[in-house]
Amino acid sequence: MGRLDRIGIARDGWSAMSPELRQKLKKALAGRQSVDMGQFQFLNLERVRVRAGADWPRLREKVYETSTQFIESRLAPDDVMIRVQGGFLIIFSIADVEASEDMIQAISGELNAFFLGEAGLEDVRAEGEARDVPTTELLEIVARSQPHDAEALPSAAARTGLTGDRSATPSWRASPRAERDDDGRTRWVEAPKPEARDRPAIVSAAEGPQSGPRPSWDDIVFKPCWDSRKSAISHNICVARKIVRGFAYYGRETLSGTPDREQHRQLDRAVALAAQRGFQRMRAAGQVSMIIVPVHYDSLSSVSRRMEYFSILQPIPEPARRFFLLRVDGIPEGAPVAQMQEVFRSMKHFGAYVLAHNRFGLTGLDRFESCGIGIFSAETPKRLNSGDVDEKDLLTCVDWVSAARALSAETYLTQVDNTGLIEAAISAGVRYFSGPAIAEETEKPEPVRRLALADILTPPVESDGVDDTFEID
Repeated sequence: MGRLDRIGIARDGWSAMSPELRQKLKKALAGRQSVDMGQFQFLNLERVRVRAGADWPRLREKVYETSTQFIESRLAPDDVMIRVQGGFLIIFSIADVEASEDMIQAISGELNAFFLGEAGLEDVRAEGEARDVPTTELLEIVARSQPHDAEALPSAAARTGLTGDRSATPSWRASPRAERDDDGRTRWVEAPKPEARDRPAIVSAAEGPQSGPRPSWDDIVFKPCWDSRKSAISHNICVARKIVRGFAYYGRETLSGTPDREQHRQLDRAVALAAQRGFQRMRAAGQVSMIIVPVHYDSLSSVSRRMEYFSILQPIPEPARRFFLLRVDGIPEGAPVAQMQEVFRSMKHFGAYVLAHNRFGLTGLDRFESCGIGIFSAETPKRLNSGDVDEKDLLTCVDWVSAARALSAETYLTQVDNTGLIEAAISAGVRYFSGPAIAEETEKPEPVRRLALADILTPPVESDGVDDTFEID
């Protein structure tokens, strides 16, 4: 057994594997210095065990048997699946970490969708990740992951090879959650402090007295987005709104620059749920529009955080997900490329495509290569809303658009309040716009409708009774 013996596999679980599994593992590792390893961990099993009481053995068997079926159906003949403490390990026979990660995320999504719909297992979550590891490290992980007081396994689950059914965190995920919050690789990006800009005066009932605890925002609204290429309102951004002395602040501005990460996550959860409710209201009215859902990078930067956030999106039926777009805010300029690729690729299962929201004029977009970004968006700086757009600003737009198009992506300006800027930005190639110059926010998403540039640049006129409904491609 060579290296297997040297690290103690025979002593700590090698003999517990079936002969077939031992042979497959030897074959998968033969002559390889590193392998692609997938990892699955089940969260909240202890909570389920306490609540289930005497029914726990049946539910436990369902968790592992179902997971075995889901995973085995995806594996190639020479891939190896090993049951370990609290989850599963997979050793892929072919080295392609991107494909491995896609498979792991797909399986996680399928498992979580199953658990959410299964009585007694609603709290169970499967979190997974894939990475390239040296063979010696893999063997050490397998050795450390063996339980010391194995229980008898259900017969179906025993096919995975290794014993143990503990709900404690396995050794390969044993670092404290607080330390692993963003895997220690990404610096925290604070919320932007509200910029001193001219803001629309709004009178809102939300300013009145309220009983009980309330979030830092007053309500959640939808801001219509205009597609200059199709001359239509085609999207709605779902954002929180806060009224301060009659003036409106939006999105992360409502947090007033707080560095509290949990408040950002609460905001992300509330917005994701409001977006789903808005879509359901539109569907009930026989209308349709695409909805952009902002989420902070910090809410996605580790596997556990992603799974927590994705569990909110999981109830959206697969056919409806093409109407949702996820926009990532607060992306650190020093975020590792591999981490960004992992984050953005994992999001594609929950929406039509993904937006990256950065500062205006950012042209160093090559680090987003292979992330699958569909649109790069930016908030319009106050100076561009306050006066004419000079040649330097126009060239900035041109460079920004060119950098995005090099990645097959479009560009999008938010908070636009200057019609002159719209014309200049269109000439530079910017496609999407939202803000007061386009349309005011509403309590529910606006349906898709035609809107010509001339109608944006001039005051509205009386309707001529012509049907202006518009179909999404």
